[in-house]
Amino acid sequence: MKQIRDEKFTLGKDIGAISYNDTPLKELLGITVMSTDFNVMTETVARMILNKEKGQVKVPFNFIDRNSI
Repeated sequence: MKQIRDEKFTLGKDIGAISYNDTPLKELLGITVMSTDFNVMTETVARMILNKEKGQVKVPFNFIDRNSI
């Protein structure tokens, strides 16, 4: 983001940016993100712990478009 700002690019017009996992700062800056569905991940981990399950689980992602691409 600093380099984009230093080069005087317009985010979403001259250059695009996608980040991984959402934060309030990324929301404030208008940065598009691919974010893990933390609610699903938390529920899955809790169920696995309670049921003493082991394994690999695919956790869904959400694409949040904030016009930075």
